[in-house]
Amino acid sequence: MKRVLVTPLDWGLGHATRCIPVINEFLKQKCEVQIAGSGSALLLLQEEFPGLKFHELVSYNTQYSSWLPFMMKLVLQMPKFLLVVKKEHRQVGKIIEQEKIDIIVSDSRYGCYADSIPSVLINHQLNIIVSCTWLQSMVNYWNHKTINRFTQCWVPDFSNGITGKLTSPSPTKKVKYIGMLSRFEKKHVERKYNVLALISGPETQRTIFEEKLRNQLKHSSLTWFIVRGIPGKSERNEINEANHLPVNELNEVIESSEIVICRPGYTTVMDLWKLEKKVIFIPTPGQTEQEYLADELMKRKIAYAVSQDKFYLEEVLVCSKEYKGFERKQENEELTETIKQLLNEID
Repeated sequence: MKRVLVTPLDWGLGHATRCIPVINEFLKQKCEVQIAGSGSALLLLQEEFPGLKFHELVSYNTQYSSWLPFMMKLVLQMPKFLLVVKKEHRQVGKIIEQEKIDIIVSDSRYGCYADSIPSVLINHQLNIIVSCTWLQSMVNYWNHKTINRFTQCWVPDFSNGITGKLTSPSPTKKVKYIGMLSRFEKKHVERKYNVLALISGPETQRTIFEEKLRNQLKHSSLTWFIVRGIPGKSERNEINEANHLPVNELNEVIESSEIVICRPGYTTVMDLWKLEKKVIFIPTPGQTEQEYLADELMKRKIAYAVSQDKFYLEEVLVCSKEYKGFERKQENEELTETIKQLLNEID
């Protein structure tokens, strides 16, 4: 039995949630899986997989600003991030040795690799989009150099999918498209809500987003539900509100809603693709990746998008009627085959 270590980035919950189908597929293919991480990402996976073994890694402890541009704040933290990468590399080295790990799969933790075993990076940003041209060249030089430390890079998309410029140009290492990753399953449930608001993202923008949506929903005649995106214990505060929901309950709430209003985080996009939902996207201010994805999906007439400062509920609901929503035109068999090939290579 092969022993696999999965290490999701603790940067919101998206990296952890998209690791759920990866972990399940390794388990399905008779592997033993251990998980290493930090913060809310680790908490979420401990709740989802209580029977697995977990290890604590150093946290990136990303800081956000209410006044500095998003990318500028990240650039200022690069020295700290580089130290974290070095420290987590040492930590996973010890785990690999102590636990006799055969494969390591890292979702965007750049220090979680080893020369002694196959090391896989899950990453949909092979080309990081930055508004400043000279900074983009510098950032992507470092990005490709770091990706090339891994044996393989798995892109959670189809080769003809939605990532567009995010995966072009690609680094020199072997890139494999593993299809859209989602923890959800398509179900047929009764419609309960006109609108579902999925709140997510860094503070203070998460709170601003939540308050704006709640105030407008409360003054409407719509039936609605809010998932606040606060990790930790899953609980419903009111009949139409929850801090966080386990997978099955969240799956059902999304399915029972006519339209979803949320950030275009890449993991959220994949989940809504799987469930073939109609959606309105409001990008986190200053997050160039989210702005790019929202613009790309709007051009394709899949989802309506609007900036946070211009969001007015009645207007966006009218505008969204011209957009078709997600249509799942192909099933995802790529992940199963990619893992099968990887396991065969190390037999």
